[in-house]
Order: sequence, then C-alpha cells, then structure tokens
Amino acid sequence: MTPMTRITLTITAILLVLNGCGPASTPSATSTPNVLSVADKPSPITEDQIARDIVGKNVQISDVAGDDPTNKWTFEADEYRHVEILESQRSDNALMIVISMTTRNNPKPDEESIQVSGKLRLIYEQDGAKKWLLSQIENLTFKYSVGVGV
Repeated sequence: MTPMTRITLTITAILLVLNGCGPASTPSATSTPNVLSVADKPSPITEDQIARDIVGKNVQISDVAGDDPTNKWTFEADEYRHVEILESQRSDNALMIVISMTTRNNPKPDEESIQVSGKLRLIYEQDGAKKWLLSQIENLTFKYSVGVGV
C-alpha cells in the first residue's frame, strides 16, 4: 500500500467516525400527531384564568382521612384559590391541564374552616370563536380537611 493510499484511507476513516459521532437524531413530531406538551408550547390558559374559570363549577371530593363519604365542592368567587399548572397537553381543539390547587371556604362564625387541596385534571375545549372554555373537571387527588387553619 502506498503512503498516499494509506493517508487517504486514514482521513476517510476519521471522517466516517466523526460523522457517526454527531448529535443523535430527534424523534419526529409525527409520533404523537397534533399533541403538544407543555415543553413544546406554553399553555394558552394561565393560572389566573383557571382560578376565574373554575368559579361556579363543582367537583366531587372526599375527606383526606377517608372517613367521610364524598361531598360536592362548589368553587365560590370570594374564596381563596391558589393554582399551579403541572402539565398540559393540547390537541387541535382540546386542552388537558393538570393543576395543583388549594382552596378554602370563608366560614361564618358558627361554621368550621374547610381546606381542599390536591390535583385536578381540567379539560378545555375551543368554541367557534377559538375561545377556550372549561368543559370538565376530574378529581385526581383533591381532598378536604376540616378545621385546618391556613
């Protein structure tokens, strides 16, 4: 083998190795068509909007200790609400958002204080004007406790 052939083969081998060491190819977006995760695109719904949208809505809740049967919680406009978006997935005209939420009642002097906290799954759908409307609330871990001072 001539020195020139040896040099050409060595350079070719180096180029092939370097080409193979490039960055890994990223999976194509078509693996989950029409679905964006929160990392791909921010949610069009804000935490403040969720806190407003949930007013007047109901969700089934149970006692944190599991002692009492389930009850219905209605979100009131004047109650404290803290919302944190944990996850969101969007399709063409629907948006699923998992939130962590803490809320509490505004007890009257003869009532006990109730705090409710945990995770909820919210389903938003777009109407014809492309406005997002809260259509469904699913309780994931949202439970209440009585007499908890906050």
